Amino acid sequence: MKLTTLSTLGLSALLFAAPLYAGTLEEVKAKGVLSISLYKEFPPYSSVIDGKQQGVDVAIAEALAQKLGVKSEIRLVSADENVEDDLRNNVWKGHYLGGGVTDMMLHMPYDNAFSDKVDKVKFVAPYQMEQVTFAFDTSKVGKQPTLANFTSAPIGVEIDTLSDFYLLEALQGQISKNIRHFPNLTQAADALKKGEIAGIMGPRGELEGVLSARPDNIQIQGLITPGLGRGSWAMGVAVKADNADLASAVDGGMAELVKDGSVKKIFEQYKLTYNPAAEPPVATAQK
Repeated sequence: MKLTTLSTLGLSALLFAAPLYAGTLEEVKAKGVLSISLYKEFPPYSSVIDGKQQGVDVAIAEALAQKLGVKSEIRLVSADENVEDDLRNNVWKGHYLGGGVTDMMLHMPYDNAFSDKVDKVKFVAPYQMEQVTFAFDTSKVGKQPTLANFTSAPIGVEIDTLSDFYLLEALQGQISKNIRHFPNLTQAADALKKGEIAGIMGPRGELEGVLSARPDNIQIQGLITPGLGRGSWAMGVAVKADNADLASAVDGGMAELVKDGSVKKIFEQYKLTYNPAAEPPVATAQK
């Protein structure tokens, strides 16, 4: 997950947003609204385009609320220093500047070790397997490059990400001198299309989203990444830990959306490759 600081705009949004609170399942159904936090400016998952909230996670959140028989209320939030801070600000405690919390937050890592570390929330409903991959310019590195190509060709990454940390150490540091850092993958994609860099390393879904319109010489493909301990991870939903009934309902609702193909269809609408989470989402309700 990317590491960024709160922008002035993000702070303002927190200060002036109507306070929200995390309700029980009964309260959610009584008020008829499921409040959900999603990352802002995070294409293709959640962003505002032409004045409208759009993206894969926006569509999944709306479908999930509909599954529970209520309306969705989506709050787009800035990323804080790390995911633990994001969960504190948006799910279980609230930001110290105010604004309250929401009933849940999507696009959260579904991982047993991380779950043990953050016991204030319950992680349920894994709906996607994200995977590190590469986008590259075939006119610069060919159609079947290896990591070694980037010992002599520039490669872009979003700063302070898994891809960034990996490339700094990969092949005994031989790639590090060719890394170009960008604040986000949208700007890295622009540099790739302009020919300023030869490749990008990042999550497949984000790369496919920011490069949905690309010339024929730009290809998205996985490469062998020696020494990378973990190249894929499941994404799910975080709910306040003591809200077991809501967590169970969300888990069941998401399981139905995965099984009936609704989640896959949403990914296809945004022209993204869909990889379901390895673990059936229904199993998480028993944890």
